[in-house]
Amino acid sequence: MLDKRSIKGLASTAKDLDQWAKTDFASYILREEQRIFSEKYASLPGYRFMHLGLTSDKDVGQSFSQIHRFNIQSSNGFTGVSAISDLSELPLPSDVVDVVLLQHTLEFSVSPQSVLAEACRVVAPGGHLLICVMNPMGPLGLTKLPLQFLRSYPWYQFHSLRAGRLLDWLSLLNFEVAEINHGAYRWPFRYHSSEKNLEAESNQRPKKTWDQFCQSITFPLGNFYMIHGVKRVGRGIASSSLNWKSAARGHIPRSASHSIGSKKSKR
Repeated sequence: MLDKRSIKGLASTAKDLDQWAKTDFASYILREEQRIFSEKYASLPGYRFMHLGLTSDKDVGQSFSQIHRFNIQSSNGFTGVSAISDLSELPLPSDVVDVVLLQHTLEFSVSPQSVLAEACRVVAPGGHLLICVMNPMGPLGLTKLPLQFLRSYPWYQFHSLRAGRLLDWLSLLNFEVAEINHGAYRWPFRYHSSEKNLEAESNQRPKKTWDQFCQSITFPLGNFYMIHGVKRVGRGIASSSLNWKSAARGHIPRSASHSIGSKKSKR
């Protein structure tokens, strides 16, 4: 569900979201994402890495092998910012970045379609796009519905973006989906301990944890999901010509499917 009335946008909520990213529960989610980056995507090829997200590029970039790593944000309210720009109009030419990471950028943006289309534009042919999104069917996604009416915290105000919808958008934008990961299966009220206790807990693994068990059975209801897309080599389509409403229903326009040389989505 896209509800632009309740989404204030990254530029106006940057400081609040940056503070939330340092809380116990957010740190737990980001730590699980960092683990997947290191285990699965540390060796992605290329020279340039761009990060658009809620944490500093310095922290996230350590998991990737690209030499040139930078972070672009819509406001200087975030830490570790390399440049400030409207995320729907990036100051970059097309097809120049080898790896782009959208880390919880889409669900907190007023127009996630525009931000995604712009990120896809700058990815080089054959390049990689990683998207981390809060799962609307995960613990935080299920609890944020009542909490967003009780408290006006911006971290409860985000789009409920289903994975199927993003897969349709990526197909329109000339991307093949290589993999979908899920992670961080614990409930928000589980994390009210100190950061010191969290670190101690993460270092103690005497037996399989709940997260490890859910990952072993590929349980799709974690707090986040992560999509790995690869840009097709060939002619793409202009984002302005996309029929986003049709894509949301699983229908790809005939002209678009001809341009990207793909079949209609079966979702």
